[in-house]
Amino acid sequence: MQGLWVIPTPIGHLSDLTYRAHEMLKAMDVLWCEDTRQSRKLLQHYGIAPKPLRALHAANEHRVLQHLYDEAIQQGWRVGLLTDSGTPGISDPGYLPITEAHRRGIPVHVLPGPSAFVVALVASGLPAHRFAFEGFFPRRGQAAYLAALAAEPRTLIWYESPLRLTRTLKQLKETWGENRWACVARELTKLHEEVRRGTLAELYAHYSAHPPRGEVVLLVASADYRPSL
Repeated sequence: MQGLWVIPTPIGHLSDLTYRAHEMLKAMDVLWCEDTRQSRKLLQHYGIAPKPLRALHAANEHRVLQHLYDEAIQQGWRVGLLTDSGTPGISDPGYLPITEAHRRGIPVHVLPGPSAFVVALVASGLPAHRFAFEGFFPRRGQAAYLAALAAEPRTLIWYESPLRLTRTLKQLKETWGENRWACVARELTKLHEEVRRGTLAELYAHYSAHPPRGEVVLLVASADYRPSL
């Protein structure tokens, strides 16, 4: 039981926490959280007794790693690692503490659980047998980046801000062509969940007229994809 436990949390609907994740949250001696406020809400929702919560996020993870490993090694604690939603390490803090744990010989235990891009891929109806998750869509150097991916045969997946979605769709359609098929998955597992398929031109027109809100996953099919229906 000792070591670093990577615990996925719901991406929206709180009922999506797995039974095992619930049990391990109760068993942890300390939780390292992307946002302690969000983690505290999750514990309260499930009636899990309060326990020490530490902040570990992109701005401080290099600085606090030593403290984390002192607890895991010197005190023999069961240390839980969780982000605000989804699986730590997938476009969220987690990669650095996990790789450092391996370097130090600390056992790493990873629970299976929610990940927004997997849900979006399955829901999109785009080819899922081969895909590439690209993380967050880049803010700089997009021209060279898109040129390198133009002939990619796999379904491409990004996380994107709702404030930048229409700009990104415009750039994609201008670079890869208006008829390239894509999908926008928004607010997954939440009350206003939306999965909208269409060409890049159709999606750009829709979201230009209806500015999106909430978390967005953007998927683009390969250039030769054509829907069967």
